[in-house]
Amino acid sequence: MGVKAKTGRNDIGWPTENTAPTVDAGAVSDVHFELRGTRIPVDHGYALFNELTRLLPWLAHEELAGIHPVHGSDSGTGHLLLNRRTRLVIRIPKERLDELLGLSGKQIDIAGNPLTIGSSKTKPLPHYTPLYAHLVTTGSLDERAFTQDIMRLLDELTIETRFLCGKQQTLTTADGVITGYSLMLHGLPVEHSIRVQQLGLGGNRKLGCGIFIPHKSINALV
Repeated sequence: MGVKAKTGRNDIGWPTENTAPTVDAGAVSDVHFELRGTRIPVDHGYALFNELTRLLPWLAHEELAGIHPVHGSDSGTGHLLLNRRTRLVIRIPKERLDELLGLSGKQIDIAGNPLTIGSSKTKPLPHYTPLYAHLVTTGSLDERAFTQDIMRLLDELTIETRFLCGKQQTLTTADGVITGYSLMLHGLPVEHSIRVQQLGLGGNRKLGCGIFIPHKSINALV
């Protein structure tokens, strides 16, 4: 479903002026760790969060931290198959970077699947749009209510963008299954793109939700 964001300044949601506060583009980065192992569950966000916070307890309370979903080949049996290109990616403020790099060489276990966290590479957030998040959660189950939530959140962050709401997605947490939607943001000025990547949208950021990455087209939502 395509939706035109109304931010209170512009009914069609097309950027008209750079109204977002000035951002420090280097304040938050993505750290890519090599990840050695065989497989993990498709629904792995909560288990991964538990293991990483076991090693780094402060990660649970760092507001700007986000743990990206791990990507792999879907086996069709509820697992992702990993290969040598698989990475564990964590979005982190620069003040925590040195502490995070201590993950290299550590062992974690995701639902009985042992993994080794390898060497790392730090990458700046890209100055690129459109942006895509596989799952954004706002607490609303209905797509119409979810859309209203997104419009409100974008307005609170002073983000000018159009957006497209995609497929409904689910994630298992300690409190049960939560529901959200994939989301594409397009037509953002660069400063707005950086801001929304740094802050994310919605909840459960450390379970892989509301974390935006660049995408070359809107086909991911189809």
